[in-house]
Amino acid sequence: MKKSAEWKEYSKEIQHTVNKSSIQWMLILVIFFHAIVTLYLNIESQPLSSAAMFAFIVIGLSIIISCIYLRTNKYRFINFYLSSVMLTIAWLGIAFIIHDQWGEAGSAVDVLIIAFICSLLANYSNISLLLLSSIAFATAFALLQLQMQLTTFDLFISFSKFPVLLFLFMLTIRKLLTKGQYHVIKNEMLKRQLQRLSIIDDLTQIQNRKGFRLALASLLASAKRFNLGFTLLILDVDYFKQYNDSFGHPEGDKCLVNIAKILTDSFQRETDIVARLGGEEFAILVPDVDLYTANKICQRIHQSIADAAIIHPNSSVAKTLTVSIGGVIFKSEDNETSIYARADKALYQAKSKGRNGSVILSNESQLNVKNSNVN
Repeated sequence: MKKSAEWKEYSKEIQHTVNKSSIQWMLILVIFFHAIVTLYLNIESQPLSSAAMFAFIVIGLSIIISCIYLRTNKYRFINFYLSSVMLTIAWLGIAFIIHDQWGEAGSAVDVLIIAFICSLLANYSNISLLLLSSIAFATAFALLQLQMQLTTFDLFISFSKFPVLLFLFMLTIRKLLTKGQYHVIKNEMLKRQLQRLSIIDDLTQIQNRKGFRLALASLLASAKRFNLGFTLLILDVDYFKQYNDSFGHPEGDKCLVNIAKILTDSFQRETDIVARLGGEEFAILVPDVDLYTANKICQRIHQSIADAAIIHPNSSVAKTLTVSIGGVIFKSEDNETSIYARADKALYQAKSKGRNGSVILSNESQLNVKNSNVN
């Protein structure tokens, strides 16, 4: 399951959500401390040194880049990586300005500790970023501690904070968070599988009536929004009751499975939808098809059914099993009810003309009839 394409895709969605959340609250903290530093600079009216001014500009740039990342909707690791690195630099910049402007090594150390804890939580899912930020904060922390003239023991205790915290975090919280993320993905995958099962026909393993209605609604919305056409075909197996009477329902079920396979083999585009509406009735949705092509498609279906040569001794139109097809071309005023009603009307006309044929309605005033009469 972990290695499936769907698992990986949904894992990316979850990871993108986690990454955005991490960057979001890290950004809030950076903006908060940056605002405090800016406020103190304005109160004291102290000019910034060249180095501090550069750090100030970098902090602003980091904030802008992170805000741009938060507006993205797709998973892009390089964007997250850049934002995380820039926020790490922003933390270092804030600590540098505090130390450079006011000489407050202790306050700068406190900022670095806060930044380190933030990076542990934000980068828990990525070892390289976690180590990069930890090394950067630990190095800056060590440089500041050396300037504070601490005893050897105090220095040892201070320097031990980073590796100890990092080790404990990676063994506990990171494992728990990653495990929790795995269960979220697993539960979502199971939910999606159940949703798929609810639109799959048990017998033929193609979409059922519910799946057909959902697909039809989606296709109607797309057709109206983008001014695209499509064709709806309704297919009915001719004299299927007599087939069941001759061979029994188990053989009738096998026949329906064969019909479903023939149809799915004939429509292999991802955008084509083949569904079983119930009993011996099937529906096909074919996007971007005109009247001429729709007729060709119907003839192809008739020929495929004829080539299968499924014996039907009690049919009055042929010695083998046949189908009748009614179809319509989408009109701008169509809705789910009207387009299905027009297709059903076309199917009725196909049956009334002797079956084993197809009728395609492009509009109410134009009727195109194509009888296959394939024996």
